[in-house]
Formats: sequence, C-alpha cells, structure tokens
Amino acid sequence: MKNTDANKIFKICLIGCGRMAYNQHGPACKMYELLHENVYFAACCDIDAERAKSFAKQFGLSAWYTCIDTMLDAEKPQAVCLIAPEPLTAELSCKILEKGYPLIMEKPPGMNPEETMRMIHAAKNVPNQVAFNRRYMPIVQKTMELISEWGGAGCIMDIQYRMIRANRMDPNFSTTAIHGIDLVKYLAQSPYKDIHFRYHELPQIGETVANFYLNGEMENGIVSNLAFLPVSGINTERVEVNTTKGLLCLNLPIWAGCYDGYGKITLYTNNEKAWEIDGADIAGSKKDFILGGFYNENAMFFDTVRNGKECDGDIASGLQAVEIADCVRFRQANM
Repeated sequence: MKNTDANKIFKICLIGCGRMAYNQHGPACKMYELLHENVYFAACCDIDAERAKSFAKQFGLSAWYTCIDTMLDAEKPQAVCLIAPEPLTAELSCKILEKGYPLIMEKPPGMNPEETMRMIHAAKNVPNQVAFNRRYMPIVQKTMELISEWGGAGCIMDIQYRMIRANRMDPNFSTTAIHGIDLVKYLAQSPYKDIHFRYHELPQIGETVANFYLNGEMENGIVSNLAFLPVSGINTERVEVNTTKGLLCLNLPIWAGCYDGYGKITLYTNNEKAWEIDGADIAGSKKDFILGGFYNENAMFFDTVRNGKECDGDIASGLQAVEIADCVRFRQANM
C-alpha cells in the first residue's frame, strides 16, 4: 500500500500528452510508480483538454490540466517529464527549471546553441536530464559494460554509425540526427575534437532534403564516421564499434515494428561470429518503451533526484551535439 504522507511521496507530473507520451514516457513513468514505494505518477498537462483527459484515464492519474503553471502550483511535483514539440522545448524547460522543478525533457535540448545555453543558465542547481534514449537502450548499456570489461574507451579504434529512414522529408532532419551524434559521443566516452561534413543534396525530393556524412575524430583519438540517409527504403540504426577485442555490431531497436525488431548485438573475432545476443534477451522484455531505453532514462533520472546525486546526462552534456546539429542545419563544412 502506498504511503499517503505528502511529505514522503515522490510525485511525478508529465507535460505533453502526444504519441511519445502515450507510447514511451507514460508507460515508463507508470512502471516506475508500480516498482517503487512512495512514488506517485500524479498528473498530466496538455493544451488539448481532451487529450490530457484521455491520457490521465489511460494511466490512472488523479488529475489533468491544460495550464503548466496551474498544474505545478497545485501538484508541486518532485520531478517533471516534458515531451513538447521541439521548437517549444527550450521555452517550456526554462519556465519549469526557473521554478525549481527537476526536469527530464525530450531532445533536442534547444534548437540551437543559444537556446541550449539559456536552458543551462535556467537550470543552475536544479537536476535536469535530456532524454537521449539511445544512451539508455539495454543494447547500448550492454555494449558499455563490454567496453568497460575490455579496458574502457582505450580498446576502441573507431565507431561507424548509420541512421537510415524511409521517406523522411523533414525541413530540419538534424533534430532526429542529433540522436546518432550524441550516441557516438557517448560510446566513445569523449567529446568530438573535429568534424568534416559532406552533403548530398536531393532537391528533386525536397528543398532541404539531403543525405549527410560526418567524418571526425574524438578528443581521445577514436575515429568516428556517421551517415544519415533520411529518404532511403528502410528504418534502421546500426553501429559498428571496432575494438582491439573484436568487432561489435549493434542493430538498434528503434521502435515497435522496425525492420531490426528487438535489435541485437553481434561480436566478430578471428574472422567469424563469436556470439550474438537478441535485444529482447538483454532487456528481459519485448516492450517498446523498455527496449528503446525510455524506462531506463526516466528511472535513472528519478533515482538520481531521489538520491540527491548529480545527473550524468544533463543539458550541458548535450550542448556539443546541439552545436553539431546546427552545423548540419546550416550545411557547414567543418567544425
């Protein structure tokens, strides 16, 4: 039975009741509530009243709102999960952080470096985390465990990353590509030192549509090569981590029904397959929000806030990825 003492309850509120909230963050917050004592997934907010009401009913929340300020003043949560349209993330994040509420927000942390710096300033000493979910995928966490066992980032020689999408003609695909930019930085355990960009413009498909390629070196010497193809014929993200112990190949589980399904990790040594592990076996689940890292990222943030520790995935840690994504948006050649 849950503790009803308001002073001992860890209350979570969610803002933005769209598809990502329904499919990923809502189930993650609800699962965290069910698995932890004295945690209360309390309320949600959306400017669309019917959507907020429907979300609250779906996840068993006691209240729903259409005004963020009204919800925060009434609920006084210990943590807030923000899933807003990308152009609104910085404005809403600053509003919440300036009120002193610990915040996990969907990527990107700002549409440009200037917005991101405003968010960093607004956060001050308030716990915050960017929802770069690839970092928290069980497949990626397993990969990081292996790299640690093999001696850390020093065992990595290079990282190859490819994001392929079918018929994505976004005016600004960099807000999706930022996931790959951040993931390579996370796997390498190092910031980028320099990057050279190449673009294959596709005006016959769309005015701003292009394939683009990032060839770089990390500060710790690891070579990185990233390719983004938004209008190909399949939805996949694949990573090759070339180490002194062998070649690790990751097929990431992007979402339910994607071509690579639950994903997998394969290790090749001595010119043959040494082993292969299915993503569902690593995660211990076939649920999309667990395979995709959404539960892990929310749980890690909530645990960090409850234990009074520092967040390792805060807004500041995402600044360089925003700077690189901005280079792509404006088609810069070097960084």
